[in-house]
Formats: sequence, C-alpha cells, structure tokens
Amino acid sequence: MSGIQKANTQGTPGKYVALGLFIFTAIVGSLFIYLGPKATEKTPGILHVGIRFANEHMVEFTQYSKTGPGARIEFIAADGSIPHSVERLAMGRNLVPISNLSDGLYTVRLSSEDYISVEMPMIAEGRMLNPPEDLQFAHDTHADYNMIGVRFEPKPVLRR
Repeated sequence: MSGIQKANTQGTPGKYVALGLFIFTAIVGSLFIYLGPKATEKTPGILHVGIRFANEHMVEFTQYSKTGPGARIEFIAADGSIPHSVERLAMGRNLVPISNLSDGLYTVRLSSEDYISVEMPMIAEGRMLNPPEDLQFAHDTHADYNMIGVRFEPKPVLRR
C-alpha cells in the first residue's frame, strides 16, 4: 500500500452536530426576540455629547489637563427648574443617561468655565431626546436624535 489511506469516518455524527447547532441558534434567537423589548424598556436613554474647544490647539489651552477644562450639561424645564444635570464632561465624546427626564420641552445648556455657554431647545419623549423640527443651530453646534455636539468659543478677554 503506497499512497494516501482514506480515514474511516462516518457521516452521521456531523449531521447531529449541525442539527444541534441549528436548534441552539433557534432557541437563542427566540429568546432575543422575546426578551429584547423587555430589556430595553428598563435601560435609560443615553445622550451622546460631543465637546470640543475652539482654542484647543493653542498654547494657552495647555493649562488644562488632557480632557480639557471640563463642561456641564443642564436640562432646564419649562418652569425654570433643573431636573437633571451632569458635570465633569470631558473633551470628546461623553455618554449621559437621560432616564429621569419626563416628556416635554427642555432647554439644554452646555457650559464650561472661561467659555461662552450654549443653549438649545430639545424635546424629551421617553428615552429619546430630539431637537424641534426646523431648528437653526448656533455656529459650531449641532443636535440630532440623542446626540449633541458643541464647539465652545472662549469668552472675550477685556484688556485694560
């Protein structure tokens, strides 16, 4: 006997493995379909907040740490109260939970020390936060479904 010998294999164990994987995939898929909406109802909505600074590439910006001077976001209700605020937002992308906001119109104020504050109206609906239709954004500011982006401009320095 010279050459290659054929291994003694049977085809039936492979069929059982494929059938087992198919049944396992069907069970896991049906659990995702059944439990998926229930799991997302209990999770808070997440707002993506992007923060940049107009002078972040200048020498005077080096007085701050790598994350910048920090920022704050406040959700101001129609009656003037502030039901939710988050401090210490870093430069770049931040994830802010919005679970404790009731439905309605809010003014979102983003502020940072030594920089001009930015305000924009947003509508809270469940776990979503959206800008009103046809809203004209301020320069270097943008908002969309659960996203806000702002580029802070430095406050003018008064020289004597």
